[in-house]
Amino acid sequence: MRKDKDSLGEVSIPDEALYSSGTVRGAENFRLIGRPLSAYPDFVVTTARVKKAAAIANNRAGGMTEEVARAIAQACDEIASGQHHANFIVAMAEGSGGTSTNMNFNEVIANRAGQILGDELGAFRKVHPNDHVNMSQSTNDVLPTAIKLTCVVAAEPLIASASDLARAFRDKAETYRNALRLGRTCMQAAQPMTYGQLFDGYASGIERAIANVQKARDGLRTVPMGGTAIGTGLGAVPGYRDHIGPALSEEFGFDVSLPADYFDAMQSADAFARFSAELKILSETLGKIAADLVILGSGGNSGLGEIILPSVQPGSSIMAGKVNPVICMMVQQNAFIMHGYDATVSVAALHGQMEINHFEPVIAHALFNALELLTNGCQIFREKCIEGLAIDEDRSYDNLVRSHAMSSVFLRDLGYERVTALVKDAAAKGIPLAENAVAHGLLTEAGIRASLEQAAQGAT
Repeated sequence: MRKDKDSLGEVSIPDEALYSSGTVRGAENFRLIGRPLSAYPDFVVTTARVKKAAAIANNRAGGMTEEVARAIAQACDEIASGQHHANFIVAMAEGSGGTSTNMNFNEVIANRAGQILGDELGAFRKVHPNDHVNMSQSTNDVLPTAIKLTCVVAAEPLIASASDLARAFRDKAETYRNALRLGRTCMQAAQPMTYGQLFDGYASGIERAIANVQKARDGLRTVPMGGTAIGTGLGAVPGYRDHIGPALSEEFGFDVSLPADYFDAMQSADAFARFSAELKILSETLGKIAADLVILGSGGNSGLGEIILPSVQPGSSIMAGKVNPVICMMVQQNAFIMHGYDATVSVAALHGQMEINHFEPVIAHALFNALELLTNGCQIFREKCIEGLAIDEDRSYDNLVRSHAMSSVFLRDLGYERVTALVKDAAAKGIPLAENAVAHGLLTEAGIRASLEQAAQGAT
């Protein structure tokens, strides 16, 4: 173990660790409140790239030597490639407003950059955590920038996963384009429709939710780097603001812009709240679809049994042969969890104080977990449920033809009152409406399906 001193005294650090006293104190103080930074590799990589861009901007502005900037950039590149992640030991939801997180990165990068230049760990003679790695920065502009850009990056696999799920529904729509089913409102028989219409509707809802996530994600590309502590830019090298935006854009490969008003950018967390809300809405869209599939697949012989969900595991320890809709239930539960994450972000955004929001660590905790949960949930829903889903077309048609949904077929020709009487007569006789219609000479057996197919297309 090596010893490191700070203003509060001496701490012990493992010999090979790249962090120093600030990290150790933060990790110890918050060790019981959640996963460490290393559990969020997208954030670790993104923050390292933000620090690299800052070193480049400081060098271009004349505040940092080429030698130090190169060493910092190399250390950051190593982190971005997956190295040194075990050194990020502070909890994501730490309570120092992000200072412990920022110092964890500053110390690891400074120690590694110092090694590259021949310095000893913890010496900080050639590269200092505050004077060099944190030059022209503060926790208050670095942390929101890193969280925003992590969300931009992590949204890409979510968008891909959700888009694959939407395409799976489009594929099912084509497979069962003309298969008739009973449309239901208020859990009662309503009108004829097709499974093509049902699954296309599901796909459209998911695609619209994806588009709104993308729009909210794009709003996170405006970052407050250069605002330093409160928006004035005090402490930044002259000219740094001119270089940090282009340096970030170069490093990330997409346009990163600086705010028109730094004070607004550092006071407000509305962009996080907006992005979180769209993630929640996507999860709600999926949860509603999953709930529909649970109902449509319910019970087999004792329920609707119109949709056949893939059997992925036994459903009971006591009822032999029972299989539950566990994947759909997982999707619903994910939506419940997403509501909690969104509430966390919303409350944290509300309670920012004065010039910054010092609850951004818990915003990051909620958003990163939400992104991971939703990305994986979309993949599991598609692979283990939707792709293997089948329709019992005979059962679906039988439920339709036996229902009062047939009444809509006759409204135009017979009028509401006469059709109502026909429905009541069928109920009194204990026979389906379609059978009663045949008995009254309104339809032939052969004409029932054709009428339903035509009715399913509505006004078109």
